[in-house]
Amino acid sequence: MAEKGKDTRQILLNAAREGFAEKGYYGTSMDFIVRKTGLSKGTIYWHFPGKWELYKTVLSEEAERIVSMVLPSDMNDAASSGREFLISRGQRLIDSLAEDTFCRLLFIHLSLEAMRGKTEMIEFMTGLRESMARDLFPLFEALFPGEVLHRRGFSHGAMVDMFTSILHGIILNLEIPLGREEAKKMWNFLIHSLLASLDDEKYEKFTG
Repeated sequence: MAEKGKDTRQILLNAAREGFAEKGYYGTSMDFIVRKTGLSKGTIYWHFPGKWELYKTVLSEEAERIVSMVLPSDMNDAASSGREFLISRGQRLIDSLAEDTFCRLLFIHLSLEAMRGKTEMIEFMTGLRESMARDLFPLFEALFPGEVLHRRGFSHGAMVDMFTSILHGIILNLEIPLGREEAKKMWNFLIHSLLASLDDEKYEKFTG
């Protein structure tokens, strides 16, 4: 019985994901989800109090999936490989986003509604970014020596903000007009440039 309930919940999330991706939050009705799933409204409301809770669950799961593709199973492994880790994870993420139009559309719609001044969307988008930043923070602590960042006027929090902003830009532009191979080249260039700058700083520390 519990497994059936879990399956029903996933069916609802899949239908909502498609609707919110194609039509946005305000363009997707509960009637659409009823037609798409063949389930009754009572069943939908048993799993989710309303459309807003369903929407937040869909977007939160997307954000968690993106973070899971970036985070390593062992922070020490990430720290030891540094440059190679960031490049490979970035490329992996670009490939995944390029192949998942719904994921990109979900975040594009959220960004558009926030830009239009929808208070609930602004607050939700801010909270989503803060949650992703908290999850990513330990990774950037492992990858970047704090004393080097501080001398450059950066903090680990600033690095996380930069990473999420770059990620947001990739989501908004990937495939139209930015092809995935172009996106990978840009990502590689940014990582090489950033780490080369930090390497120079470490070198100067011991020779300057």
